[in-house]
Amino acid sequence: MRTTPHYCQLRRASTVIGRFCKCPQARPLIYAVSARNASSKVRIIEVGPRDGLQNISTRVPSSTKVELIKKLAATGLKDIEATSFVSPKWVPQLADGREVMDQVLPLANRDSLRLSVLAPNMKGFENALAAGAREIVVFASATEAFSKKNQNCTVEQALEAASVVVKRAKEHDIWVRGVVSCIFSDPYSGPTDPKDVSYVVKQFMEMGCDEVGLGDTLGVGTPKLTQALLEVILKDVPADKLTGHFHDTYGQAIANVMRSYDMGLRTFDGSVAGLGGCPYAPGAKGNASTEDIVYTLENSGIDTGVNLQELAAVGEWISQQLKLPNNSRAGAALMAKQRQTSGSSTGNALQPKHLPETAQGQPNPRPSRTWTVLRKDEGYTVSKAHNAVKITLTRPKNGNAMTTEMLESLTRLFKELSTDRSVFQIVLAAEGKFFCTGMDLTGGSRDDSSSYHDKIVALFKSIDDAPQTTIAAIHGPCYGGGVGLGFACDVRLVSEAARWTLSEVKLGVSPAIISKYMAREWGFAFFREAMLSGREVTVQELSRIGTIHGIAQTQDKLNLMVEEYLDNLAHCAPQAAATCKELVRLAFKGPDSREQNAFVQHTFENMLAPGSEGQYGIQQFQQKVKKVDWGQYWNRREAKL
Repeated sequence: MRTTPHYCQLRRASTVIGRFCKCPQARPLIYAVSARNASSKVRIIEVGPRDGLQNISTRVPSSTKVELIKKLAATGLKDIEATSFVSPKWVPQLADGREVMDQVLPLANRDSLRLSVLAPNMKGFENALAAGAREIVVFASATEAFSKKNQNCTVEQALEAASVVVKRAKEHDIWVRGVVSCIFSDPYSGPTDPKDVSYVVKQFMEMGCDEVGLGDTLGVGTPKLTQALLEVILKDVPADKLTGHFHDTYGQAIANVMRSYDMGLRTFDGSVAGLGGCPYAPGAKGNASTEDIVYTLENSGIDTGVNLQELAAVGEWISQQLKLPNNSRAGAALMAKQRQTSGSSTGNALQPKHLPETAQGQPNPRPSRTWTVLRKDEGYTVSKAHNAVKITLTRPKNGNAMTTEMLESLTRLFKELSTDRSVFQIVLAAEGKFFCTGMDLTGGSRDDSSSYHDKIVALFKSIDDAPQTTIAAIHGPCYGGGVGLGFACDVRLVSEAARWTLSEVKLGVSPAIISKYMAREWGFAFFREAMLSGREVTVQELSRIGTIHGIAQTQDKLNLMVEEYLDNLAHCAPQAAATCKELVRLAFKGPDSREQNAFVQHTFENMLAPGSEGQYGIQQFQQKVKKVDWGQYWNRREAKL
């Protein structure tokens, strides 16, 4: 039985930690430990393929996981946590562990690569053994509350289960790492007593683990807390048997790595591009970025054996594959510098770091076009620049909720624009902290007539039917019909403040009219759950399923992203774009239907007809014109008519 007490109150834990920090006998111990581990070279365990991917909701193909491991190994990383052998019911993302191992094991044999897998119970161990794993990871929490929530057992029960796995692993000469969760705090019970952590560490060592990882699950640690904890643990366990696993929730991960290094630790977990993180800390950064760790250590004269530039490229690649922001500060900076040095540009507006920047690293304040206000109507303004029109909702005090008059007026506007051949793109934006909160249900604006349904349907249909490329620039929360407004458009560029909530079910109603657009854009399973729960849907979730196409940090940067996106669309033929939209619409409406097949055939047979955009575009390509200005093409063509 455990004899060390729990310290669940912050003040009491602070007192305990403060006592350790001030202990005069602790200082000589630190230096003695450092002396015993005098080597300066650091071993990095890359956990991105397992810990970094396991909580991603969108399925990551096995081929991507295998390619990620291969790319990481090519950077010089010699320790990679490849996958997990837990029940697919709990971690469906890693259900393909056997398939991944089959493809990466040759790397271990050929390149002296150490591949570890998570195998927390006997079933997982047997599967890992069958897959050829030679290194496994088991874990237990230092706190009772997290252990019961995460593993459905007490700490002692978790340790007993781990002990069985370790004993069996040693019978097969398999290397084992034990990992302790919640070393600084428990999301349910509060701060963790260092003695509780030390107890679990010692239990892992006694049962035969080769080393023990210290996991800051919530990322709340600081250098002071790290030192206080290690001063306790290092009294009984040598530093070369410990590894550090720090999350970057409060930006302290690298500082904690360096403090641990100063105290003798030489092995640290890192996750490429900062993938992963703690699901119990909403909005938090993920694991310590491997690139940031390597950058800090190498620039401190400490050898890691890793090619940082190649590692940064891997981080950029996997972020693009997953459609997630690159959370490595060093990696993102190195890739931006590389693009700047090579004089190349990605031309990609998917992430804010791809926006044009000045030498000072600030967004370029110069817009690429000047918007001229054409008219101001009740609830919105209409502006035009070149071949683009911007519609801006202007009821910020009312959450940009749409009145009946706005529904009718906006419908007429979209129908008018659909026949205007000088307009290639339509941007839908909004003033204030909300994008759109749906229909205005206040007494003076509410319309309960039988035709109200038809008015709402007409607006969404007019947006969906517009031949132009429609772009929703979303900053701030959206509710109800406001959610549908953005997803009736073709493209979504959003700020990090964007949120979407289909809260109708909580009011006893349903998002009926917008449902077909939402199911099309979000997918049936995701949309169904969002409707049934009425919960808030985040930028990160929609980014993962590919239904938003650019993320900016602020509204100003979002405006710049829109400008850059329009610059790119200036080189896309408007009639061809309208045809592309119709191809997608028919594919959704009736795959392999007579209507779809007829339109596909018509498009194919006429795309290079005399006088067509296709004929002109091919001619420009043959003349080595890389970017066609379709605005000029249509201006000249209209002038001749």
